[in-house]
Amino acid sequence: MKNYIRLNITTEGQAEFSFVKIVLYKHLQPFGIFCEARSVLTSKEYKKRGGITSYSKAKQDIQRWIKNDNSADSRFTTMFDYYALPNDFPGYSDAQKLNNPYDKVACIEKAFAEDLNDHRFIPYIQLHEFEALLFADLDILREKCKHFDEWLTKLELLNYIH
Repeated sequence: MKNYIRLNITTEGQAEFSFVKIVLYKHLQPFGIFCEARSVLTSKEYKKRGGITSYSKAKQDIQRWIKNDNSADSRFTTMFDYYALPNDFPGYSDAQKLNNPYDKVACIEKAFAEDLNDHRFIPYIQLHEFEALLFADLDILREKCKHFDEWLTKLELLNYIH
């Protein structure tokens, strides 16, 4: 029997969390990859999750998960937006010296992986705001947002006027 992989994804917020639970889980399951997600713990006192306020909080949360799941079949990754990433992330200063935005993300991901130092951890930093990708399929947006057509009509009218 083939072993399955448990892919543990630390997300920046609720939009990414929902994407993992609703979309990625169904997509990856036939390949023997089972996704688990949780947003970054930002306040132990209030058990609040979501939003990255500092690298140290994100790192502690990820390390805690890695420590609690020491299976060889487990993998760990992130879904963090590059936009508004705290400047205390590893490699952030070096990345700012680069011109190409893809190189900036790669620089931070490399330093992030080196800092956590676990071969099962593969960081992922989303160059563009994850929420922007939700606008990629306008039919789904129309289906989910009852005021979309009204908004689109107003936008087209504004474009026509200008």
